[in-house]
Amino acid sequence: PHTGQFKIIPPQNPVIAIVGESVVLPCQLTGQNNPETITVQWILSRHSEKLDVSSYDGVTKEERQDERYQGRTQFFHTEFQAGNVSLNLKDVIVSDKGKYTCSVSLETWYDEVVVELDVTARGGESSIFMEDYADQGIGLTCRSEGWFPEPQVLWLDSKGQKRTENPTTSNTKTPAGIYNIESAINIEPGSDNEVSCKIINNILKTASESRVLISDVFFPTTSPWMTAFLIILFLSIALIAAVGYKLKSKYFFVCFFQ
Repeated sequence: PHTGQFKIIPPQNPVIAIVGESVVLPCQLTGQNNPETITVQWILSRHSEKLDVSSYDGVTKEERQDERYQGRTQFFHTEFQAGNVSLNLKDVIVSDKGKYTCSVSLETWYDEVVVELDVTARGGESSIFMEDYADQGIGLTCRSEGWFPEPQVLWLDSKGQKRTENPTTSNTKTPAGIYNIESAINIEPGSDNEVSCKIINNILKTASESRVLISDVFFPTTSPWMTAFLIILFLSIALIAAVGYKLKSKYFFVCFFQ
């Protein structure tokens, strides 16, 4: 940057934006009573392309926006004299993530600063569903929608410790770049019956957690083969008893009339 009577104060940390909400990309000049004829340009550098997100010409008073940001950016014109050339970005989407360059020029003076924007989505509430019986255990599935980036999924026991079973997690990416989460686990009989599904947003350091307590009566006490054997045995005993009763009744009837 060129040295001069002004200087841009660089931001200390990346800016975090929530999908669907507004965020301010900071760009502040030192000093007061700054000329209103300054020219400001915000450029997004992403992969191999550069987008002229929004710019303002202090001489012509013209403001331009890239068509992908049409109606979503706004300068704080009344604060230009105080050196505030920040950009307000509305209705944040996943593709807004990236490094933005705020460049400011006035006649022969020029300076620029890079502002990193990190985008995230909080995610919805998580829910646990009982899907089926697997072997002698119970199959549970945890579902939640609206996450970015891909969150961390943990299955916990009653003590908040990671469960020993191996879950299977599949994340589906929507056209908007948001992830829908589905994680499945098989709870074995005799294990901790309190089950918690915790989905963590590591950018916001927040989580969505749901918990269920499974009663022992829901666990099959025998294997499917043993259950089938007992059913067949019960039916066989009932059939023999019925046949025996019928034969006994017939014999009694004959003897009675003889």
